[in-house]
Amino acid sequence: MSGDGATKQNYHDEYFPQTLAVLQNHVDYLVHELDEAYIRMEDQSFISSVDEEDDDNSNSYPRLPLISRHNNTVRGILELVKRYLDGMTTSY
Repeated sequence: MSGDGATKQNYHDEYFPQTLAVLQNHVDYLVHELDEAYIRMEDQSFISSVDEEDDDNSNSYPRLPLISRHNNTVRGILELVKRYLDGMTTSY
C-alpha cells in the first residue's frame, strides 16, 4: 500500500468509528478500574488507621500514598485522553 493514499484513506474512513469506540471503551474501563482501586485503598487506609491504635501495623501498607498519587496522575492523563477522544467523536 505504499504510496496509495486513497486506499489508506478509505480504510481509515471505514474503520475509524469502530477503532474510536474500542479506544473509548478501553479508557472508560481503565478509569473505572482506578476508581475501584481508590475505593479499595480507602478501605485499606481505614484498616491501617485502626491498626495504628492497636500498635499492630501488620495490615498497613506503607506505599499506599505513593500508589494513590501515581493512580491519580494516571487518572488525570486518562481524563485528558477521554476528552480528546470525545472531541474526535463530535468532529467525525
